[in-house]
Amino acid sequence: MKFSLLIVLLISINLFSQATNLTSTDSIKITSDSLILISTDNLAFDTTQISIKDSIVIVDTLYPIYQKPFYQGSFFITRETIDMLDYRYTGNLFSSAGFSLFKDKGLIGQPNEFILYGNGFGEVGFFKDGILYNNRLTHIFDLNLIQNESIDSIEIFPLPRGFLYGADNYISALNFIQRDFITSAPYTRIKYYEGPEGEAFFDGMFNASFLKKFNFTFDVTNRKFDGTYTNSDFSIWQATVKLKYFLSNKINIIGSYSLVSSEIGLNGGVDVDSVFNSTNDINSILYSVLDAPVVYPTLRQKNEWDKFGLRLFGDFNDFYSDLNFYYHHIRERYSDIPTKDEIKNFIWGTALKQSYSPSFLKIVLNGVLEKRELSYYFADTVTGFQNNKTQYNVFSLSPVLSLYLLDSTLIPSVFYKYTKYSQMTNAQKGVGVDVTLKMLNIIDLYFGVSSFDFLYNLETDVYEMGARINYNKLFTNIKLFGRKNFISSSGTVPQTLMPFFNVTETSSDLMGFALNLKYDYWKLGFEGGFNYNSFKKNQGPLTSEIKMHFNGGIFYKDILFNNNLDLKTGFVLKYYDFESDDFKSAYQVDFTVAGIIQQTAIVYFSWENLLGEKYFIVPYYPMRERGIRFGLSWELFN
Repeated sequence: MKFSLLIVLLISINLFSQATNLTSTDSIKITSDSLILISTDNLAFDTTQISIKDSIVIVDTLYPIYQKPFYQGSFFITRETIDMLDYRYTGNLFSSAGFSLFKDKGLIGQPNEFILYGNGFGEVGFFKDGILYNNRLTHIFDLNLIQNESIDSIEIFPLPRGFLYGADNYISALNFIQRDFITSAPYTRIKYYEGPEGEAFFDGMFNASFLKKFNFTFDVTNRKFDGTYTNSDFSIWQATVKLKYFLSNKINIIGSYSLVSSEIGLNGGVDVDSVFNSTNDINSILYSVLDAPVVYPTLRQKNEWDKFGLRLFGDFNDFYSDLNFYYHHIRERYSDIPTKDEIKNFIWGTALKQSYSPSFLKIVLNGVLEKRELSYYFADTVTGFQNNKTQYNVFSLSPVLSLYLLDSTLIPSVFYKYTKYSQMTNAQKGVGVDVTLKMLNIIDLYFGVSSFDFLYNLETDVYEMGARINYNKLFTNIKLFGRKNFISSSGTVPQTLMPFFNVTETSSDLMGFALNLKYDYWKLGFEGGFNYNSFKKNQGPLTSEIKMHFNGGIFYKDILFNNNLDLKTGFVLKYYDFESDDFKSAYQVDFTVAGIIQQTAIVYFSWENLLGEKYFIVPYYPMRERGIRFGLSWELFN
């Protein structure tokens, strides 16, 4: 990976040291990032905009308006937490959320399945800045396509509210909130890491204010992996450009554009049928990158997207408006001689979030209107070709009413959603209630239920109850959740070159339990997440549902060298127990180091799979062998 030219361009820009105080006649008041989440765990439940202390307020100063989360009671993963995680890409950022798990295929860049509240492909809605990013035809999204360095925080909705946002009804959902910050001097940040088998990552970000009323942000990312097994290479380019205009203290406008271009070898894992034809000892070949045959030696996937957005923020005392206009062009191509698949999405949409918040009441109205043009093209030399196109409009409206009683100690809410597809006679509906009880500013108790039509009129009932304790250096989050009357279905596209998205339709009630725990004592800290799901046994020959999952570590934390180094280092254990008689439990131990140097640079070091365990989570994709990965994140010349 050659980044020399890009690095030279970044260095050649005349950048000054980053500052939080205004030192010139700038008319913008410097405030915080888009979200400040107050919690000793950085996983907080109240989001407030906080001005940087000691900022100089000038007459006619402009105060930037930032986006607000969908729901302040959501589970948040903040940027501060993300910076100290051992992560490769966006899919690894959820280790602190015990009610989620990541079905890693071992090979870098693969479209891994992310499980949230027991829901996977086609059942989880992925939003970015309030806009749905799922493919509208397959209802699937690949987390490789989200730039991780541009994320300010991740909002994970409670299960009863998962269906509420966006036009389509998903069982569970989350929202990536993009970084939105203002600095008085130009700011740039680069991050680089590399690992075995040609794995490398580079991200460069630049932010600057100009002409007193404009702020410009640019972020470019490149990842690549040379591959191990046959047809397992990966490369991706991503870029985002954003221009923010401060029309007044009441109205801000943001224009944005993002693009993605990626290519990956989808080898389908090791072909165990071929292995069994030559030996009864599958392990003698399964973990040999040179000898193991793969299912698809030549199957390739290419992703391309162009996404434009225009966003207006309005802040009028008790009224807050967030209006989006957007256009998405998504193209997925799958080729395997002599066969080719192609999926296209053309989406024109507008989304509105309007809230009214007097002292004891909050009313939020979420509305979405989209025009969709979707096409699926399939061709081979035997059956010829087919080109299926569909065009329709979808309208959704979801009001939420919340009461703040007993000085906001008791917060009951009721919510409703109405969705109408132009090609369907019946409208889809959903309704739910939840209540939060805050006790002694330490404990939050939550209970919620909802019933809704999941995608194409598959009625689903869900519930969640839990408690969150945040006291001194202890944070814990306990959840009990479930779904009923659910029929699994991953989409409407024929399964040709996309067998990895295939989900067998079966009745599937589910109950789950999750625990997050973080506790610091002296200079030692424990962080862990535990997840249990009541999956049924042996639902298919390649089923490896993870019934129990643990991801936790013991760390040494200290501030060293005259407060110049904020260090976090320790060992992380990942353990998986499968609900299947065909697969044994698996575990991996990693050693990690993350150190913040003078609040300017972050150094990363990871020794993965320290004990050299040979295992897989998804049949039959062997996990990575023992390897070292290291990197640096640096606020260059700020």
